[in-house]
Amino acid sequence: MSIVGKLKAFGDLALNFFRKPVTVDESYGFTAENFRWLPRRNADLCTGCGACNERCSSGATSLTDADGERTVSIDGLRCIFCGRCADVCPERALELTLEPKKEGETDTGRVSLSHGSEEPRPTVDTKLKLQKCRICGEYMPVTEKYVAVVRDRTLKNLKPETAAIVEKDMEKYLTVCVNCRRKYSIEWDTHPRKFI
Repeated sequence: MSIVGKLKAFGDLALNFFRKPVTVDESYGFTAENFRWLPRRNADLCTGCGACNERCSSGATSLTDADGERTVSIDGLRCIFCGRCADVCPERALELTLEPKKEGETDTGRVSLSHGSEEPRPTVDTKLKLQKCRICGEYMPVTEKYVAVVRDRTLKNLKPETAAIVEKDMEKYLTVCVNCRRKYSIEWDTHPRKFI
């Protein structure tokens, strides 16, 4: 760099040193309460499949199975708004809102980030019943709603005469846990407690 270039750079530095800092006014609508947009879950569409949990890179979603119930949660403080959960959801139960939360808006399906609330970890929870095994009665790691959706989608694309046969087999296999399948796989037709 030549002497002239150095003097010019020094002149720019001197001018900027005495200028006021540049600030952004609040005309953009970003305030402490609504600066992040977060996923909104439609609990009626959620099947508890866990695809959102598998895809979430920040660990904001979690699945908890307890007492015959699966709880699907989104932790509002961990969500980075990447949109992976909404992209991978087969039921389109999750969507990312593109508008900030309006003042006074109450929406139970939306994660709230109001840090002044009494709840320390704002979450959206969806509770679903787990499917019971037809043989042993233990809870399986899938929800009743998920099994129903798989059954309905499979049967919808079949001819009626084929659907009757497939439906019988689906009832036999979809509602039986892995342990019972292993135990009775050879004896499906001779087991004392028939499945259908």
